[in-house]
Amino acid sequence: MKKKVKKRVEVPLVEALRKYGDRDSARFHMPGHKGRELGRLFKDLKKSLYKWDVTEIPGLDNLHQPQGPIKRAQQKLAQLYGADESYFLVNGASSGVIAMMGAVLAPGDEILISRASHRSVLSGLILTGARPVYVMPERDEDLGVYTQVTPEAVTQALIKNSNAKGMLLTSPVYQGFSPDLSAISQIVHSKRGVLLVDEAQGPHFGFSSALPTGAGQVADAWVQSPHKMLTSFTQSAWLHVKGNKIDRERMKYFLQLVTTTSPSYILMASLDIARAVMEDQGKILTERALELADNSRKYINKLTPFYCVGPEIRGQKGIYDIDLSRLMVNVSKAGYTGYEVEEILRKRFNIYAEYADLYNIYFLVTFSNTRKDIRQLIKALSRLKASANIQTFIHWPDKLPTKVLEPRDAFYSPGEYISLRKSRGRIIKEALVPYPPGIPLLMPGEIIEKEHIQVLAALLKSGGHCQGVTSGEFVQVVPGI
Repeated sequence: MKKKVKKRVEVPLVEALRKYGDRDSARFHMPGHKGRELGRLFKDLKKSLYKWDVTEIPGLDNLHQPQGPIKRAQQKLAQLYGADESYFLVNGASSGVIAMMGAVLAPGDEILISRASHRSVLSGLILTGARPVYVMPERDEDLGVYTQVTPEAVTQALIKNSNAKGMLLTSPVYQGFSPDLSAISQIVHSKRGVLLVDEAQGPHFGFSSALPTGAGQVADAWVQSPHKMLTSFTQSAWLHVKGNKIDRERMKYFLQLVTTTSPSYILMASLDIARAVMEDQGKILTERALELADNSRKYINKLTPFYCVGPEIRGQKGIYDIDLSRLMVNVSKAGYTGYEVEEILRKRFNIYAEYADLYNIYFLVTFSNTRKDIRQLIKALSRLKASANIQTFIHWPDKLPTKVLEPRDAFYSPGEYISLRKSRGRIIKEALVPYPPGIPLLMPGEIIEKEHIQVLAALLKSGGHCQGVTSGEFVQVVPGI
């Protein structure tokens, strides 16, 4: 009689994670810990992972009404970042962005928003019913990216929209570009407005004079993602508030609306550890990351056919300052697309970048990276030779789309899918967002023009991706309009 063979139970995600984890790869993507432990506290967390995965039992406090250890941990966080109050977030920085907006906005209220904003801002607009007044950032056509909004653009927007409650600004953007926060703060506050800052990409600002001004110096509320550039686990974030312009009780209520009632103590523990590490060694570790990035930049520009953006870009095309711990490598002048170089590095050299766009490839350098990682990256890039290929040039729209419906109205309208090629003149229902970095080309309620179709067609043909465009290149529009 044949022995029955036990069927193997499949765990597809676990197998994929194990396969990636077992590779000796150079990680230049988030999270900032790069899969490496940093000190005793991390080893304690790793060792006690299942033991510490608990719920709100006596002695362990409650995130939604903290009175014990969570409250004390948040107070220490506020001290570190110069806030009056700080909050642990377990639903990502997106939940913090929504809570900031909910604290100051009601249906029909106007707020200035940089067009170079994360899609979480759209969620905030839909939930609050606020009316966005978009401010266009400058654009660097050589690099093929939007940069930052200028104080002059903010001033003009406030003159035309004097009832605006304030401004929500992203600083830095994905590329590391920061605006003149101090000047913009003075402009917004002079009109008695509130300044909210999405600083998800900049939790390390303030730990080195070589980095841009941190939002905590000027903002009324700001959000950070320590999992991006520091050491907490993915999905964890911080929200800070300072001064008396924010209705904190309302903000806390909005946090409850967008936060699970079963918050992960593992995520919260990783936030507490990340704060402790920065309190103890933040300046030393940040300088280490900057040194690694500076060396990388120097050798990329010296030994490869590519151009790594550096401090020389300050003061150009809306860029007031730049996060030099990020490596933005322009590859288009050497005949490549960012997508091509990303694939080559990943498949041939076991190097994982943060992301790529048509013109550039991006690497996040944190203090968890090693000199070995840097050597591996430089060696791989130096193996690539300049190509004679002429790269696609996409002219992105330099004006704001025409808005017919507010985002919330478009969201609640019925929808139908039509071919992108036949969508000219229709009102988009679902945002069209080239991702990453998640900056909308079209927001719900805006009219699709010929130039938008051309941009998306060229982007998709070149290997890019866009949320809101299906695999068959269909988009969702408001029917009958």
